[in-house]
Formats: sequence, C-alpha cells, structure tokens
Amino acid sequence: MSNSKKFSRRDVLAASGAIIATSLVPRISLAADKVTEDDATAVALGYLHDASKVDTAKWAKRAGDAGANQFCKNCALYVDQGDGWGACSIFQGRLVNGNGWCNAWISK
Repeated sequence: MSNSKKFSRRDVLAASGAIIATSLVPRISLAADKVTEDDATAVALGYLHDASKVDTAKWAKRAGDAGANQFCKNCALYVDQGDGWGACSIFQGRLVNGNGWCNAWISK
C-alpha cells in the first residue's frame, strides 16, 4: 500500500503563484520607500538625488576633483538594488539615487 499523495494541477499552480507573489513583496515594499530630498535627515546631510546640483560652497566635501567623483553608488554605505537606486544605512535602509550624494559619503 502506497502513502504517496498525488497533487492536482490546481495545487501546483496555487503553490507556484504563492511563491512568485511572496518573492515580489520585498522589491515592491522597497520601491515605495525612497528618501525624499525634503526628509529631515536628507536636509541635514545635504542629500540630493542629483549630485551635480550639490552646493559645493555649503558642502565643501563635494568640491574639487575628489568631490566630483563622489556618488551614492560608490559610497561604502550604499547597497545597489539594480535599478539606479540602492539602500543606504544612513537612511535606515531606505532607497537613495545612485547618482545622488550626501555629506555622509565614505569611499568604498
């Protein structure tokens, strides 16, 4: 006597759908949690989505040749998400633009 259970096509499709839906949840929730430039922490650190717009008179760290090469995407605090945005530990894992900049920038 065999104790093997046969799965119907409906069971397999339902399980597959659940796995796919579950795998999309983290990506969907991250996409909705981008740092805004008017966020209190962003303002305090001079974060902008476009590093070329940083006022280098106010944020001297971004000035000069060395500063011109500072972007979120090459900061040690940035974790790339593959779509031009990445999680930043300064902003508690919320997403920042890879071409952005803030005064917390640290070389990788």
